[in-house]
Amino acid sequence: MTLWSFWLAPLLGFITSICLFIGGTDAALAAMSIDLGSEFIKIGLVKPGVPMEIVLNKESRRKTPNVLVIRNNERLFAEAAAAVAAKYPNSAYWYILSLLAKERGDPNVELYRTRFPFTSFTFDEVRNTVLFPSDSEVYNVETLLAMILWSAKKTTESFAGQRVKDVVITVPIFFNQAERRALIAAANIAGLNLLQLINDGSAAALNYGVFRRKEITDKPQTMMIYDMGASKTIATVVEYVLEKDKSSKIANISNPVVRTIGVGFDRFLGGFEITIRLAKHLEKVFRETVKTTNDITTNARSMAKLLKEAERVKQVLSANKYHYAQVESLHEDQNFKAKITREELEEMIGDMEPRVTQPIKDALAMAGKSIEEIDQFVLMGAGTRVPKVLDFLKTVLKDKEIGRFLNTDEAIALGAVYQAAELSKSFKVLPFGVKELIIYPVQVKFLSKTEDGGLKEATRQVFSHKSYYPTSNKIVTFQSYTDDFEISLGYDTLDHLNVDQRRHFKRTDLAQVSVQGLAITVKNNASCAECEMKGVKTTFSIDLSGIVSVLKSEFVMEKKPSAEEIAAYQEALQQYQEAEKMRREKEEIEKNAERKGKEDSHEDGDNIEKQNAANDSVSLPSAENADNTVSAPLDSQHSTESVRKDDIAKELENKAVLREPTEPKSKTLKIKLNTTVTFKDVKDLTSEQLESARIILENFENAENAKHRREEAMNSLEALVYDLAIKIEDGEEFAEYLTSEEKVQIAEELKRLRSWMEDEADMNTSADEFVSKKEILDKLTASGHSRKNERLMLPKAIESLTNLLNHSSAFYDVVLNMTTSDDPVFTTTELEVFSKLINSTTEWWKEKNASYVQQHKHEDLVMTTEDIAAKIMDLDREMKYLLNKMRIFKPKKKDELKKSLDSNDTDDASATATNGSAQVDDGINGGKTSNETEVEDGLSGKGQEHDPSEL
Repeated sequence: MTLWSFWLAPLLGFITSICLFIGGTDAALAAMSIDLGSEFIKIGLVKPGVPMEIVLNKESRRKTPNVLVIRNNERLFAEAAAAVAAKYPNSAYWYILSLLAKERGDPNVELYRTRFPFTSFTFDEVRNTVLFPSDSEVYNVETLLAMILWSAKKTTESFAGQRVKDVVITVPIFFNQAERRALIAAANIAGLNLLQLINDGSAAALNYGVFRRKEITDKPQTMMIYDMGASKTIATVVEYVLEKDKSSKIANISNPVVRTIGVGFDRFLGGFEITIRLAKHLEKVFRETVKTTNDITTNARSMAKLLKEAERVKQVLSANKYHYAQVESLHEDQNFKAKITREELEEMIGDMEPRVTQPIKDALAMAGKSIEEIDQFVLMGAGTRVPKVLDFLKTVLKDKEIGRFLNTDEAIALGAVYQAAELSKSFKVLPFGVKELIIYPVQVKFLSKTEDGGLKEATRQVFSHKSYYPTSNKIVTFQSYTDDFEISLGYDTLDHLNVDQRRHFKRTDLAQVSVQGLAITVKNNASCAECEMKGVKTTFSIDLSGIVSVLKSEFVMEKKPSAEEIAAYQEALQQYQEAEKMRREKEEIEKNAERKGKEDSHEDGDNIEKQNAANDSVSLPSAENADNTVSAPLDSQHSTESVRKDDIAKELENKAVLREPTEPKSKTLKIKLNTTVTFKDVKDLTSEQLESARIILENFENAENAKHRREEAMNSLEALVYDLAIKIEDGEEFAEYLTSEEKVQIAEELKRLRSWMEDEADMNTSADEFVSKKEILDKLTASGHSRKNERLMLPKAIESLTNLLNHSSAFYDVVLNMTTSDDPVFTTTELEVFSKLINSTTEWWKEKNASYVQQHKHEDLVMTTEDIAAKIMDLDREMKYLLNKMRIFKPKKKDELKKSLDSNDTDDASATATNGSAQVDDGINGGKTSNETEVEDGLSGKGQEHDPSEL
C-alpha cells in the first residue's frame, strides 16, 4: 500500500457517488409501457443505452396479477394481493377495469355483480358510477385503478434504478370516450405523464412490424391478430405498407405504417368465462359429494377458493386430458377432490363457438376482405391455449395457417414501449407510423335556419366511421346564430355494431358545448358598415389517445375595404402607372443614347481610314471645319435628349413612387369566444375529486414508507441484540476486542432491551425509538469495532511501511554515489535530511512494533493506521523530491564545469580573505548559472531547498 491508496480511495468513492447522482438525474428520462390486462399487467421499459425489455416484479416474474387488496388501511399489490385475495375476497379488487366509467344498470356492472357476488359496491349519487367501500373509506374505480398504476410505476422504478414518469398504456379498441377519459384521470392521479392510450391490436402489430421493416413494401400486407384475453376477445385486421413521409425534409422518403382496417370484438368473452363455468361445475360436484350444514355459495371465502382452483385446473387441462381439483378445508372444514376431464370442460363451453368466431367475421366484414385475402393469422392471449377454442377457430379459418410468432404475453407491452420511445423526447427511433381506427363516429348537432327563416335541427359528422387518427383538426361553421348558443356533441349512428355491442351505449350524447360571448361580439361590431358576418367556426380535434375535444370557437367576419381605401388605392395606382411610363421613357432614351454612341464611334473610324487613303491626291478642309460640319446636327440631338432625360428624372423624384400599390381586399377578422364543455355520457371527476384522490394515494404512500422504516429499524435492532448476545455470551471473536467494563455495560443494555422489546414495544412504537435504542448499543460497541477494524487493517499498513523503508534505504544508497563527482546531483544537506528521516522512521517503527506485539486485543493500539499513513507520507514526499530533481538534472559541460570550479575557487578565496571563513553553497539557492534549473519538490510545484538547520 502506498500513500496514494490512503488518500485516493475516499476521493474516488466520493467522485463515484457524484457520478451516480448525475447519471440518475439524466436517466430520469426513461419511458415505460403498461399492458393493462384484466387479470395480469405486463410492463415494458426503455432507457438510454438499454434495449427495450420487460420489467420484472419483486418476485422476478414477467407478468404481475392485476389485483389490489385494502384491509385495515393497508394495501397489498400484485403477488402479495393475489395470495390473500381468496382469504379476504371482500377486500380484494380485481377485474375492475370492466367497471371503469360504468353507471348503474350497465351490462358490465350486472355481470360483475354476478361473477363476484360477495364484493359489495354502491353508486356515486352525482356521477352514478361504482364506489367500493373499504373500512371507513369509499373509493371510486379511478382511484383504485390509480393505485394499481402507481404500483406498476414503483415496480418499474425499482427495476430500472431511476425515476420513470412517461408512459403509454394499452386499452381495448372498444373503449369509448368516457372509458378513455377515466383511464387518463387514473394515470394523472398516479403521477404518470401519459403519452398515449394505444389500442391493444395496434401495439401488437407494431411489435411485429418494427422487427420486419425490410419486409414492408409499397404493396399492402395484411395480418389478423386474434386476441382472447381473460375477459375480452378482439380480432384485429391490420395492414402494413410504405407511405411517403410528408413531414420529412428529405424528398421521396417512405416509412412503414401500420393501420387497422377491420375489427371485431366481444366485451365479455375470455378465459375468465371458461373459468367461471368450470367453477360452477366444481360447485355442483361439491354440493353433490359433500354434505354440509350451509350451502357453499353462502361462504365468500369458499367460493373464492373454488374460483382459484378452477383457474388452475383449466390451465392444466389445456395440456392434459384429465386432472384432479382439490382444495383443503374448502367449506366447513370439508376437503374437496374431484376428477375433471378435458371432455367435460369442452362440453361446458360447447355453446361458445358462435361467440368465439363472430369477432373474426366482424373484422373481415369491416375490412372488406375474405379470410383467403389475409396474408397471416396469429393468435394471442391465454384463452387461445384452450384446445376447444382452437377447434372453434379452425371452422372459420379453414386451411389458413395459424401463426404463433408473436409473444402471447409480451408483444403488446413491447409494441407500446416502442411507441413510448417514439413519443418521448429522450429517444430517437426509426419512424413507424401507427394509424388508429375510429369505430365510434362522432357528430355535432345544432340548429340551422330554414328557407322560411325558422330553425331546424341539423347534424354534421366530425370524425367518420373507419377514418383514422391522429388526423388534422375539423372545423364546423355555424351561420344561424347571432346570440350565445349551445351545440351537442355525440356519437353518430352505430348501426355497424351488433345488438350486444350497442347495449353498452345507454345514451349517444357525449357533451353539451356552450358558446358564450357571441351576442356582445355581434353588438360591438354592428356599426361596422363594411363588415359581413360569416358565422362561428368551432374547431374539433382528436388526440393520440382517441379523445375528442373542442379546441376553440371563433366569431368570424369579413371586413370589406372602405370607399376611402379604394379611392386612395386608385390614386396611388394612377401615380404608379404614370411613374412607370416615365421610367420606360427614360430607359428608352438611355438605350438610344447608348446605341448612338456606338454608331458614332464606328463612323469616326471609317472616316479616318478614308481620309488617310486620299490624303496624297485630295485637298480636304481643315480639321476644325470638318468637325463642325459633321457633328453639328448630332450635338443638337444629344442635347435635346439629355434635357428630356433630366426632366423625367426630376419628375420621378417628385413622384417618389417605388412599387405598385396593393389593392385593398376584404380582411377576415376572428374574435375568440368562450367555450364551455359539459360531458353528458359519464361525468368526469372534478378537480377537487382528483386532488382528493391524490391525497389518498399520498397518505397511503406516507403510511407505507413509515411502516417500512419502522420495520427496518425494528429488524435492525432485533438483529443487533441477537447478534451481540451470542458474541458476548459465547465469547466469540468480537468479545476479545472488548474490555471487561465494556462487556458488563453491553450485557446490561442487552438485558434491558430484551425486556423492553418483549413488554413495551408494540405496533405503536415509532421507528425513531428503535433507532435511538440501537444508537445506544452502537456507542457501547464502537470501541470494540474500532479496535477490531484497526487490527484488521494494520497488517497491510505495516507491510506498506516496511516496504517503503526498504525501498528508501536502497534508494539512499544509490543517490549517495551521485554526490562523489565534481558535478553532484544532490547536495550534502539533502542526503542528510533523507538519511535522518529514514533512521527516525525506522527507530519509531521498531519502538512501536515492540509494544504492539505485546498488546492484547482489547487494548487500544500504540500505533494506528493513521500514524503509519503519516510516516509513509513523509518518506514518500522526500523520495519524490529527490526523484524529480534527479529526473530534471542536466550535467554541466566540461568547459562550463571548469569555469565554474575556477570561479568557485576564486570566490572561496576571496570570501576567505574577506570574511576569514568559508560559506557553504549548496548549488541550488545560491550562485545559479544559466544552465541551472529550479527543482520541483514533487508536491507544491515550487523550487524549494532543504535548510541545513533541518539537520
